[in-house]
Amino acid sequence: MGKSEEKAKSKEEKKKKEFSKSLLVQESVLIWVHTIAMIALAYVCIIHEYLGELPWLTAMTSLPWVAYGVSQGFYYNKAKAENTKSGIKYEATMAQLEAELEDKCEYDEEEDEEIPLG
Repeated sequence: MGKSEEKAKSKEEKKKKEFSKSLLVQESVLIWVHTIAMIALAYVCIIHEYLGELPWLTAMTSLPWVAYGVSQGFYYNKAKAENTKSGIKYEATMAQLEAELEDKCEYDEEEDEEIPLG
């Protein structure tokens, strides 16, 4: 397996989203769909001259946003913990960069040996 094939494989692995990121995206889509549905429901109530109060509608719209805010807060705390020095991702990235640097140095040394001096 050549170096270019290894790089292609590592790029494919990097492109795979983490579960927490995909969960946050799904939650974002869901919260917007829910909010738009509640606005449409309020519109239907107004069109049909519903004369009652609509606090149930405002609660159904605002409470999911509160839960979404809490979820984002925990996600950003997790990301902060992973990406700081001595965090999981920081250490893994530094180890990977060191390995790539060593490979590049070895590859450069091999190229230097192949060049004829005459």
